[in-house]
Amino acid sequence: MAVMVVFAACKQTETPVVEPEIVDEITKEEALDLLHTWTNAYLKGDAGPLIEVLDDSWVYSGSGDGSTSNKIATIDEFSTADYSFDEIKYHDLDVQLYGDVAVVRGWEKMVILGSDKQDTTILKLRFTDVYQKKEGKVRAIATHSSPME
Repeated sequence: MAVMVVFAACKQTETPVVEPEIVDEITKEEALDLLHTWTNAYLKGDAGPLIEVLDDSWVYSGSGDGSTSNKIATIDEFSTADYSFDEIKYHDLDVQLYGDVAVVRGWEKMVILGSDKQDTTILKLRFTDVYQKKEGKVRAIATHSSPME
């Protein structure tokens, strides 16, 4: 009988098994796929994919006046823009992985056409994007860019 009491007492004090937290590991391919989905949306003038590409917490910084922009403002601006993207090319891409986070760095050359399709602006920007994979979905959570001469 004493053995049963000791066994019962031991059973009650066992530490419950805690399941390890599942972390979505992001891959380089997933990060680059997101970058290309984003790029294709800009080239097609289609704001729709940006809803999935940009996390609700996403913030862009890099404006000359120091201001930032969020997902809603960026999609709104893109949807009503009187310009279009004719070309976007990436150079020196580097993808670093940190579990569920990817940091994508490089520089991009963008050719932007004005509303009359005659005026052309060429921008060269050094950028850093931060992507996170949560619940199986990869989204951008932060972007910073700086103009290059």
